[in-house]
Amino acid sequence: MTLCLLFLASIVWGGPIEDALEEVAPLRALRLAKDAPEIPARAYQRAARGSPVAGVLMTKESKAGKGWGVMIYDFPVEVVWMAVNDEPAMAEWLPVSISSVIGGIPGAHGHILFEYMPIPVFTNRWWIVDVSHNADLYRASGGKVWEQSWVDATDPNRLAGTPYAEYRDIGMPVDWSLGSWMLVQLSDNRTLGEFFTWTDPGGRLPPGPTSRFASGAIKDTMRAVEALAKEREHTSRTGFVRPNQEPL
Repeated sequence: MTLCLLFLASIVWGGPIEDALEEVAPLRALRLAKDAPEIPARAYQRAARGSPVAGVLMTKESKAGKGWGVMIYDFPVEVVWMAVNDEPAMAEWLPVSISSVIGGIPGAHGHILFEYMPIPVFTNRWWIVDVSHNADLYRASGGKVWEQSWVDATDPNRLAGTPYAEYRDIGMPVDWSLGSWMLVQLSDNRTLGEFFTWTDPGGRLPPGPTSRFASGAIKDTMRAVEALAKEREHTSRTGFVRPNQEPL
């Protein structure tokens, strides 16, 4: 029985996922998220069984750990991409109470995102990020690899003139935040999703211990994308663009 299960596991792991990883390996140098950690091979093997896998890499360069996650989505890459780029809708499944584009075109390269998170006991946190799409990686991969990346743009002055100006004094900004989504189209019309997040919450929330509890939140985020992708699968693609900014 054990041998049979191991044989079945090897069948699931091989094929489209392994082929995609080999194809993507030389293209990773083109990623916008240069700080993204290397995901262990065993994580992809576990994700192939159908559930998200997550972890945190602690580094010497910062007390904040680099969170990572991997999941196989049973949707085409375009559908998962729509979910990833519909941040306001994601607030329905995530612990943030506000997720709103305050600059640029929603869902497109260069939009500015404001998010606010209530935190029990501690001071609530908010942050602003500048979201980019990786056109070069998309083209180099023949349209198979889609990356959305964000860098910290947290500045109270950016909230001036927006509906969220009052939040400058409600809660406190994080010290910094960055991360990315990388989606890879598999040959069987599924999508390999890699998630990366690296944040220093600042204040009385110590980044080290906070980072170590991040795995559960990362899995929740990846499942939230799955739920939103299911909603988006048969809806209009109007307003969404590919990483090269061509309409979906």
